[in-house]
Amino acid sequence: MIPLFKVHTPDNIGKTIQEVFDSGFLTEGRYSDQFEKRFSEYIGNENVCLLNSCTSALTLACHLCEVSPGDEVITTAMTCMATNEPFYNAGAKLVFADIDPETGNIDPDDVRRKVTDKTKAIVVVHWAGQPVDLGVINDIAARNNIKVIEDAAHALGAVYDDKRIGNHSDFVCFSFQAIKHLTTADGGAIVCKKKEDAERIRKIRWYGLDRKYSERTGKSRWVQDIPESGFKMHMNNLNAAIGLEQMKSVDFIINSHVNNGKFYDEKIDNHQVQKLKRLNNCSSSYWIYSVLVNDKEGFQEFLKERGIASDVVHVRNDKYTVFKDFYDSNLKGLEEFSNKLVNIPVGWWLSEEQRDHIVNSVNEY
Repeated sequence: MIPLFKVHTPDNIGKTIQEVFDSGFLTEGRYSDQFEKRFSEYIGNENVCLLNSCTSALTLACHLCEVSPGDEVITTAMTCMATNEPFYNAGAKLVFADIDPETGNIDPDDVRRKVTDKTKAIVVVHWAGQPVDLGVINDIAARNNIKVIEDAAHALGAVYDDKRIGNHSDFVCFSFQAIKHLTTADGGAIVCKKKEDAERIRKIRWYGLDRKYSERTGKSRWVQDIPESGFKMHMNNLNAAIGLEQMKSVDFIINSHVNNGKFYDEKIDNHQVQKLKRLNNCSSSYWIYSVLVNDKEGFQEFLKERGIASDVVHVRNDKYTVFKDFYDSNLKGLEEFSNKLVNIPVGWWLSEEQRDHIVNSVNEY
């Protein structure tokens, strides 16, 4: 079976992990500092804060946006539940905007319609690695004095207006969970537009303490004051060391996804299988490859018989009981997309022979 996902494993990862254990410093430290710097260089934004998950990144973005009970957050239901639970847990009203059924991304026109004086933030997801129209979204936010939070879990390496994702909005949240482009086993990062937001997060990710206090002052870190209560959301040295090794292959990983995705864009030709629309001013990172078919179960069974794994990966959040109060029956684009969605393998692990087999199978359906 050609897998839908596969974990990339660096050749010398065992040796690297052993080195971390031998150092005696397992929590945040030298390795996490190096990974944070290396990742910021890749993104092109120095305001990177490593965390223990993308969910923590979204939680801290929510915290810095000062989302409180009664506030509204405009978001998408076509995503992992981890996108929306941090805002729900903060007591916000989730206002689900519709999506473009040809891309899976949030519909800016519906976002504009749903802004009220209670809106605190707009949350967007770059479905499958295809960037949302960030120019329009950020314009809406600026006109209404609200923040934009990007869930970029699918979009490492994606480009919008000649800049990598991580440079456009107030907060951009990345995932290093097991099956993402770049994995640290588990982990994440938040990238901020403002330097002062990043400096604040570097404190509150670890109880509100400045871990660099001793380096700056020569005094014990324990004599410093804690002006703001924090969390325990930092990334440890073990995860960071894995990330450093993965960064050596990040171009290979993402370029493989992109090359395979573009190959599918060109070669898949079946009127029963709809490909996603691509925007001119951006480039997808093709974390997954989504297609839309009328008979999802029949299509998936057809692929299975040919040794090809497939899955929906995420389901619309507004159907979960926990979010039942926010269900909106008028999300026609979401309904259409969700009913037809199937994802097929597109990753770095595919051989040319497997890639050809997938295209031929989809075209034969």
